[in-house]
Amino acid sequence: MLIKDYYTIENVSKQENAAVRFDISLNADCQVYEGHFPGEPVSPGVCNIQMIKECAEQVAGKPLFLNNLQQCRLTTLVTPLAHPQVEVNILLEEKGDAYKLKATIGKGEETYLDLKAELN
Repeated sequence: MLIKDYYTIENVSKQENAAVRFDISLNADCQVYEGHFPGEPVSPGVCNIQMIKECAEQVAGKPLFLNNLQQCRLTTLVTPLAHPQVEVNILLEEKGDAYKLKATIGKGEETYLDLKAELN
């Protein structure tokens, strides 16, 4: 889990479209940034995907496995200095024994990462 060092969930709220929004603070002091990159921290894409998965697990109320990553578009570099607070929006739809996930990381109208995946 990354939640203890990489980010902190500040608030969780349900949205009108059945999505759940997580207001998150990124921790610029996290050890990840010592190598990615010293003096100019950039949030690794894999860590952002893991953060989305952990938020989806909270929505589902159980551990999930990322089974199929259908789309992942990184449109802006996320950094804890330029983007110390982000919003993770999760739309999770149960399909039998799996979940369809649509998620974004961004702030306000701006989207930094757009993801579609299947979890089980």
